[in-house]
Amino acid sequence: MGSDSPLSARLDARLRAPGMPVGHIDRAQFLADVQALELRLAIIDDRFERLAARPDDAYQAWRRDTVTRLRSIADRAGALEAGGGLEPHRRRHVAALLTVLRRRIMQLDERHARYGDRRARRRDGPGTPIAQLTTSR
Repeated sequence: MGSDSPLSARLDARLRAPGMPVGHIDRAQFLADVQALELRLAIIDDRFERLAARPDDAYQAWRRDTVTRLRSIADRAGALEAGGGLEPHRRRHVAALLTVLRRRIMQLDERHARYGDRRARRRDGPGTPIAQLTTSR
């Protein structure tokens, strides 16, 4: 996933487009959810290798949950901004948080894939054994 990834495009579009009426957004809950996402970022940074090393099912479930939270924050931020309920400095803060989280998820995806490659190599064996190379003449 690069900077032109589908996740990146969706988050950018959601920050720009009003997705829901502002009256339906609980601003206090929105700010609490932003703080929870900041905590999740701190946990990612602190436990990066452990998260990446999770079995695929557990990793994908965690990833889906995180991306769902990102999308929700992006939707509500876009609606709040369009309705004049999100100050410019908060919008910048939320946009920066979403950008950093998106990058961390991409890094985790790459690292998780490497762990998966290692697991597959261990499961399949170390390649062609030397005994086969020397006796197959």
